[in-house]
Amino acid sequence: MKKISLFPVFIILFYFSVFAQDFSYDKKVGAEGAIQVEQMIGIYHDSALTAYVNAIGQRLVNVLGDPPVTFRFHVVDMAEPNAFALPGGYIYVSRGLLSLVNDEAELACVMGHEMIHVTKRHSVKQMKKSILPGILHIPGAVVGIFNQDLGRIINTPVSFGSELFLSNYSRKQENEADELGIKLASKAGYDPAKLSVILDNLSKDVERLTGEEEKKSYFSSHPITPKRIKDIEKELPKLDWTSKASIAADKQSLYAKLEGMYVGQNPQQGVFQENVFMHADLDLAIKFPKKWKTTNVPIAVGAVQPDGEAQIIFLADDTDKSPDSLGIAFANLLRKKYDIQPLKDQPIDINGFKAYEVTFQDNSGSKSVDYQIYWVQTEKMVFNVMGVSYSNHTESVTAIANSMRKLSDAEKTGISGLKIRVAIAQNGETIEELSTRTTNVWDVKTTTLMNDVEPNAMLKEGQVLKIGVEERYLTQ
Repeated sequence: MKKISLFPVFIILFYFSVFAQDFSYDKKVGAEGAIQVEQMIGIYHDSALTAYVNAIGQRLVNVLGDPPVTFRFHVVDMAEPNAFALPGGYIYVSRGLLSLVNDEAELACVMGHEMIHVTKRHSVKQMKKSILPGILHIPGAVVGIFNQDLGRIINTPVSFGSELFLSNYSRKQENEADELGIKLASKAGYDPAKLSVILDNLSKDVERLTGEEEKKSYFSSHPITPKRIKDIEKELPKLDWTSKASIAADKQSLYAKLEGMYVGQNPQQGVFQENVFMHADLDLAIKFPKKWKTTNVPIAVGAVQPDGEAQIIFLADDTDKSPDSLGIAFANLLRKKYDIQPLKDQPIDINGFKAYEVTFQDNSGSKSVDYQIYWVQTEKMVFNVMGVSYSNHTESVTAIANSMRKLSDAEKTGISGLKIRVAIAQNGETIEELSTRTTNVWDVKTTTLMNDVEPNAMLKEGQVLKIGVEERYLTQ
């Protein structure tokens, strides 16, 4: 079939959609993207913290003039330090970013920056990723089964995880967002110089987390360079602004807003302890091979083999139907609609969970591809487990599916999470001494970064600091 280039048509449509005065396109795209954010990253549920972020946002909106969209401000359940915007006024800040904030103006400057990306309609190149990286070539005869009949497919290009909606802004767009963002923050009474402070701390935190300078997260889409900092500093003298009282009156009030927020893995969404996924609320454990790349998002947990030759994903399914009814219906569909004879089509038991297994193989490609589909009834819900692999990894995929089990009592009570707590320093105390007295698990480097203080600082009486405390998730 002759290929017809749609590129010129796309350019025309893109031009009119982006540069037209009407923001209806932005609102539509943003609303669709917001659903994906909830599914693939998750909204962090802390009403007081969300209200605080929203209050800062509304203060910025009030000095914006006549905003073309309704701005919405959310905290995303993301451990990495990040902030991003969707067309139509959806502004997101992550738990990881909030943990670094030591002055309300820092957060206001970042949010102002993101708001400018929205109002200036800077082009957004969304990074499309699958729930698990699409690495196997799924033969054409099989693709329709997943797309149409299971309603989902491991290789479907949908946005995923902490790299969702990381927009590759041009240097010009970033400079414009910096310049107008700090201007917006200053009009709301915030110190515009604080943008440079939070950017510097963000860069240090990314390096701390990854061991590499600016490897991912915020700086994948908002690259920071010495020139960018200098450009920001050049704009500061041009701003005529008057400081206004922050919503959080002082540092202790600010830290109180953050107290209790999870840092790192959030046990509410399940946690990985090495290669074992544990979810206390679902009373569920799943064991993955040690070198496989694992992932955990609100709607799924799964893993991919290091060389991309196998992958498996666990999703919630229709809890009103039994594994048998779901499995039999799918096996019959394979036979009648696709003329595929399952290799296995049977009820099974997985460590006390009632389950149903359907497997089949496709030999149309250069290498055989094995498909394993399971429906598993746990005490909380029915899981749909989908595995796809080359034949040499079939046993590994089977082992993962059959590793589903209940948590032991010790495992359940042993699940914990790192939370921000507020500590009050004693006069002349060092960071090490404060950490010992308060059970702070952060090392000196992390503690000083989180509080923007010097590592060898002698603390003052009554000085407030954020600390990290490991706490049990289930208290009973």
